[in-house]
Amino acid sequence: SLLGVDEAATNAGAEAAVWQGLARIHHGWNAWKPGALLALNQALRAGQGTTVAPALRRVLQQAAALESASDGCFNPAIGGLVGAWGFHADRLQAGPAPAAATLARWQTAAPSLADLHWQGDRVHSRNPAVQIDLGAYAKGVAIDQALDGLQRAGASAALLNLGGNLAVLGTPGGRPWQIGIRHPLRPGLLATLAAAGREAVVTSGSYERFRLVDGAPAVHVLDPRRGAPLPARAGTQALVSVTVVHPSAALADAAATALLVAGPARWPAIAQRLGVDQVLVVDAQGRARASPALAPRLHWA
Repeated sequence: SLLGVDEAATNAGAEAAVWQGLARIHHGWNAWKPGALLALNQALRAGQGTTVAPALRRVLQQAAALESASDGCFNPAIGGLVGAWGFHADRLQAGPAPAAATLARWQTAAPSLADLHWQGDRVHSRNPAVQIDLGAYAKGVAIDQALDGLQRAGASAALLNLGGNLAVLGTPGGRPWQIGIRHPLRPGLLATLAAAGREAVVTSGSYERFRLVDGAPAVHVLDPRRGAPLPARAGTQALVSVTVVHPSAALADAAATALLVAGPARWPAIAQRLGVDQVLVVDAQGRARASPALAPRLHWA
């Protein structure tokens, strides 16, 4: 939802254009509903080449670079695996885990965006297991495009909330935006952050979206190497939330997921590889750790 726009600096036409852009991404880049991404996945699954729109090509090539930089912790090519675990649905239903043989096939195939081969806007893959799911990236891309549009229209201040991914523009009334970061393990806030200029505050967590698999909660974020959901929050060797602050909402979105997958030991190294230095992580015991660049900006609740 578009929560706030400085009406003195923009107009209804600019705001309508933002909504139209968000709707195009929502309907066109959904992994399980009719649209450009579903059509691309069908072609890849059949071993056929196909042409994609330039905007989607740019997003996929940027995502491929982030997959490489994250050492595979962020991998949008595992959409088939995400679907096999039952997460390609608007409402998640309880059910059994995928068969061991099914999971073994996905792990052996090891789909990656590096398997995509481009000739202009035409793409093919020799790995039919490549099935793209932009769920950890498209929201960030959409926010960046929305802010671009508002800036072109002359907006001086705006606040966007797209499924919990926040971004701000400017300073309303000369004061910074106050952004709350939710505590992942109990009601209320963990910390607040004053944001100004153009910044995205994106959180990825294992505490909100899950489905019951064989009677136990399964987190919607998958570890590409294990081919399975991340440990539930009761797990001792897991992060339960990662917040990334960065001018690029797309990078923050991908990085938050990558660091959640990387876990307590690896996240600092993966963050450095991705070029993000403002990070807040919370582990399964509720212990919070902020990077040196972000820590001075946080007001702990």
